Amino acid sequence: MPKTLFEHLSPDTGAKRILSLDGGGVKGILSLGMLKAVEDELRRRAGGNPDFRLSDYYDLIGGTSTGAIIASGLSLGLGIDEMIELYMRLGPEVFGRNAGDGVFLQSKFESKKLRRALHSVLSTKTLGSQDIKTGLAIHAKRIDTGSAWVVTNHPLGMFYDIQEEGIYPNKRYRLTDLVLASAAAPTFFDEIVIDIAFDEKRRPIQKGYFVDGAVSANNNPSMQLLMLALEPSYKFGWKAGADNLMMMSIGTGMRRPSIDGKAFQGLPPGLRGVHALRAMVYDTQLQGVMMMQALSAPRKPWRINSEIGDMAGACIAGAPLLDYQRIDVTLDTKPRARRRGDPAPPMTQLERMIGRELDAAVLDALDLMDNGKKANMELLLEVGLAAGKTFVDAAYPDPKFDLPEWGRT
Repeated sequence: MPKTLFEHLSPDTGAKRILSLDGGGVKGILSLGMLKAVEDELRRRAGGNPDFRLSDYYDLIGGTSTGAIIASGLSLGLGIDEMIELYMRLGPEVFGRNAGDGVFLQSKFESKKLRRALHSVLSTKTLGSQDIKTGLAIHAKRIDTGSAWVVTNHPLGMFYDIQEEGIYPNKRYRLTDLVLASAAAPTFFDEIVIDIAFDEKRRPIQKGYFVDGAVSANNNPSMQLLMLALEPSYKFGWKAGADNLMMMSIGTGMRRPSIDGKAFQGLPPGLRGVHALRAMVYDTQLQGVMMMQALSAPRKPWRINSEIGDMAGACIAGAPLLDYQRIDVTLDTKPRARRRGDPAPPMTQLERMIGRELDAAVLDALDLMDNGKKANMELLLEVGLAAGKTFVDAAYPDPKFDLPEWGRT
């Protein structure tokens, strides 16, 4: 029988499991491919129960941007196949046609199209909805005050049910608004405006202006989710330790954003700023992986860079604070053009993983957050499915975190 929300959140109901979901636009379907392997393995351990959902297993699911979309759907009890169906529809509908230039005059895409797509799943549900089956955390950036917002459905959270006159409690915010706020990537979508306070006649008197959570340090939300679990102010009060706390961190495919120096100099200032922002997001994302690996002992550590490698055995906390694993894939590229007679470049790791060669332009396009074309979405899903199988098996997630009732099936 699925756990109640209280059982998921209470520190007194055994070991806790966290699912962390990165941002990355349409590349969220790659994340879903990796999560398909997770769902399949856990369902097998659950005795093949067709009604099993990841919300039965994870006690807290948190995400940024596209990760917030996935986190919200999973926390409502949707299966991975249902989320894949949503993304295969969302990609062409939302990212199929540009509305503006995406830099100087108008955001590239229309938020109302994303709102329509999300409404089919989230409807008018609020953060306090009884339909949310497990812990949920959504990350956004309030640009008018400069604060990074992390809203959760924990009933003891400071702002969840705040009674201060004129202030909206977090539990009343609609999930659609919060997810749109988390996904409002600058240049792609306009900022999202949410009513924050109201007067005695319930008329809005203060508004918050939100952009993508990636504009904070939370595009990879794993560090913030660890703080939610362990920092007393957040009221979760969970126990640290590799036997008490686990986190699976799911990426959307990683590629270092490089550019020829002279080409960079030739760009208009606005485009240079966009490239610098993307580079910053990559840096903070990788920094999150590095810090989490420094606090744990991953079964398959992720390679950080040529200086420190994959950090195997480099736990700086003395003993691991949690059982942590990063699941992601490097979106390798290869030269687009060769001189006549040059040998063909070796297959990339990604090509070897899926068992076939791809055109260089196709590989390049995989890292675009807004490439919602059907062929690209299908390839991202294929890559995610293949990558997930390289991490997930009978030994991972560690069976010590299996649900107690599974041993009785």
